[in-house]
Amino acid sequence: MSRDLNTDGLQKLPAALFEIGKLIGSDLDPGILLSRIAELICQLIDAKACSVMLLDADRKRLLAKAAYGLRTERMHTLSFAVGEGVAGWVMERGTPALIADVAKDVRFITLPANQTPIASMICVPLLARGERVGVVTATSDRLDAFDSNQLELVRFISTTIALDIENVRLHRVAVTDPLTGAYNREFLMQRLPQEIEAAVDRDRTLSVAMVDVDHFKSVNDQHGHGVGDFVLAEIARRLRSAIRTGDLLVRYGGEEFLVVLPKADAGRAWEVGERMRQRVCERAFDVGDGLALLLRVSVGIAQWRMGEPMPDLIERADVALYGAKERGRNRVEVAP
Repeated sequence: MSRDLNTDGLQKLPAALFEIGKLIGSDLDPGILLSRIAELICQLIDAKACSVMLLDADRKRLLAKAAYGLRTERMHTLSFAVGEGVAGWVMERGTPALIADVAKDVRFITLPANQTPIASMICVPLLARGERVGVVTATSDRLDAFDSNQLELVRFISTTIALDIENVRLHRVAVTDPLTGAYNREFLMQRLPQEIEAAVDRDRTLSVAMVDVDHFKSVNDQHGHGVGDFVLAEIARRLRSAIRTGDLLVRYGGEEFLVVLPKADAGRAWEVGERMRQRVCERAFDVGDGLALLLRVSVGIAQWRMGEPMPDLIERADVALYGAKERGRNRVEVAP
């Protein structure tokens, strides 16, 4: 690292690295973890925004996994092929980029509907085990906002965290559904028994919510599975935005999701279920070609009973879900 790094950045660096170490060692959702790291980088170098992009499973595209300073809706659409744009260029070559004026750099691509003004930027590769696994990008709305010292600072942090991020990513890939980013059933079978055990040991409540998309078959039948997949991914995003920190969203199968709700009795779980229901139906799903679909979900809630086996708990939530369907759909029902 350069010896003449700006004093302010150097003073903040030990505390930032200490917090990053704590974040990586925590049980935080990887998206939350990476967003906090992006925020710390912004604070260290006085950037307007920062994003972390990782390679997809085919190693052909960079996908935004977390950001700070960007609108959430834009972050989820941020993607570059390897070699495309500044991020793709850095990914392809493994070489960092320091750009004083993006308007004068042929590598920079102006994205449609971009609401985050960018005048200058830093982009560095994430290298883990000698392989490029992603990039970290910091931007500013000011020209010539960064220098080589700040580039070295971001590069140092990226080198420090790259292996840990890749380990987190690999673990996340193993326990998540690739389409929706929700946890998969294998994860549920491991985690729910642990949550039940914690409820016993700490004398606390636990509930689960079964969520099903109403009339989803008609989406696939009328518009094709590509639209269906897009809708499911967006529904998962809306559900995730409605649940509490510490709740676990699981893709249970097809268009069914199950949410594990630690420290929630039936009443609190109903509130979360109602928030999920409202979040899904609050606006239409824009699927392109001027087409917008209005979708609803039904939710079944079950509070865990002392001594109740895990399959019975899930079955009661499923029965409550069936009750919501029978009573007209687009509603939340609680198991007796």
